[in-house]
Amino acid sequence: MYYPYFRGRQNELLCLREMLEQNKLSDKIIPIVEPVRCNNTFFSTLETFIKNDRTIVIIQNPEVGRYHQEFQTMLKTADKAEDEKSRKKAEEQIKKNLEILKDRHLIPAYLMGGKVVNDILAGDINKENVILINKGKENYNHYVQYGEKICGKITIIPNDMDFKDELAGDAVVLEDAFNKAKRNADYSDCVDEFFSKNHITYKKRGYQGFADYSVVGDVYEESGFSPLAIAIHIVYFDEKKMLQIHHFVSDTNEKSADLPRKFEEAMEKLQSWELLGRIKMTAGLSGLFSYYRNGRFPGLGLIKKYSLMHHMELMSDYLGENA
Repeated sequence: MYYPYFRGRQNELLCLREMLEQNKLSDKIIPIVEPVRCNNTFFSTLETFIKNDRTIVIIQNPEVGRYHQEFQTMLKTADKAEDEKSRKKAEEQIKKNLEILKDRHLIPAYLMGGKVVNDILAGDINKENVILINKGKENYNHYVQYGEKICGKITIIPNDMDFKDELAGDAVVLEDAFNKAKRNADYSDCVDEFFSKNHITYKKRGYQGFADYSVVGDVYEESGFSPLAIAIHIVYFDEKKMLQIHHFVSDTNEKSADLPRKFEEAMEKLQSWELLGRIKMTAGLSGLFSYYRNGRFPGLGLIKKYSLMHHMELMSDYLGENA
């Protein structure tokens, strides 16, 4: 099983929703979402998974974003309604959202740390029903001390066999495969590089599944900014079925002005890429080329969404062929 880790930003959620609606997301892919906003896109995405009888993992203690603050604001929207009709509508929406969050298709998960360990040991969190996520090795000593007592339905850990030795039950290996550069222009220094082979090796190493942060990486930035360069990140399989990633970077990178031109420059490199004819023209790639051929700039968020969609569709095909 593949557990891609998403922050709940709008275009990441739209990627998942559209992949599901287009029947391009394998049932061997179970997304993990760390919600960063409590908004309509978040709830409509969850509702799409429920309607399609698909499972999604929702982190209950997100460490970034404004989800909890916005959730509390949502609960108070009915109190601020100007009239009875608006109040009733708000109450109905709140009730619907709360029912969505309790649906059986949503698997609760927790980012592990001292507080969660204490909550498990105290019985406040039922470890049998949750996924426990260790993004780094800082929780290793907790598992040395408590072992099986703090292992969840599934326990996600970094790629470390010593860590795995302390676990009981199903384990998933989590790795940040995306080598994030300081600046987009820096991707020009290494336009093609290794991405991951965990999809090939996870079973041999005794894992139930594998997880990563796709082509976004673990670094979370609250707000965007106008970059000096545009970089489009496209993953592909090499002849050994290992995942590689190619970076298509704009050329006019001295100033942050004229993003449409930068997008065109990056897409020209993608258009002329010697390997383009050997990889599947996914929905994500088609979306990028549709904007390029129509002379339109999709915006940075959509570029990311289409790159994510491309990765998810490739993995869906791979997992379907290698069940």
